[in-house]
Amino acid sequence: MRTFAAAVVVILAFAGLVVYAPSYLFYADPPRKSDAVVLFLGNEYKERRAEAVKLIGEGYAAYLVIPAYGRMVEAGKHGEASRNVVPSRPSHYPVVYEDTHVEIIEAKKLMDRKGLTSAIFVSSPHHMRRIKLIADRVFIGGAYVTTFVPTRFEKPGQGSWFLRESDIRKVTSEYGKILWFFLYRWMK
Repeated sequence: MRTFAAAVVVILAFAGLVVYAPSYLFYADPPRKSDAVVLFLGNEYKERRAEAVKLIGEGYAAYLVIPAYGRMVEAGKHGEASRNVVPSRPSHYPVVYEDTHVEIIEAKKLMDRKGLTSAIFVSSPHHMRRIKLIADRVFIGGAYVTTFVPTRFEKPGQGSWFLRESDIRKVTSEYGKILWFFLYRWMK
C-alpha cells in the first residue's frame, strides 16, 4: 500500500510539473524608464519589434538596440535599425554559446560604448526566463538595471499546452536551452 501511495504522489507531482512548466518560462516585469530597449531576433520578430517600438513610443527608452545586427539607434530612428542589415554571429565566442547568450553579450558591449546602464529586454513570452537568467550573468554588478518585458502581440500558450505540438516544442526547447546554458558555463 505504501508503494502504491508513493507512486501516486510521484505521478501527481510529475503531472503538476508538466501542467505548470510554461509558467516558469513566462517571466515579466512591468516596463520602466530605461536607457534602451534590447530587441531579440527570432521567428516572432514582427511581434517583438512591435513591442519594442511601442515601448519606445510610450517614452520608456531613448535607444533601440538590436544586438544581432550590431546596431543601436536613437528612438526616433528605430526604422533604420534593421534596414539592409543581415544578422551575423561574431566569431570570437565559443561555439557552445547559444545565439541568445551572444546577443545579450553584444547588447552589453553596445550599451557600454554609449555609457547606458539600464535596458528593457523584449522577446517572446516563453523566452523571457532564459533571457533573464543569461542577462543576470552578463549584466553583473550594481551598475545595471534590467527589465524584462515580453511582447504583448504574441500570446503565451494557455491551459492544455501539452496537447499542442507547437507549444510542446517551444516549452521543451526552452528548458533544453536553459539546461544547456547552465552546463556550458562550466565548460569554458
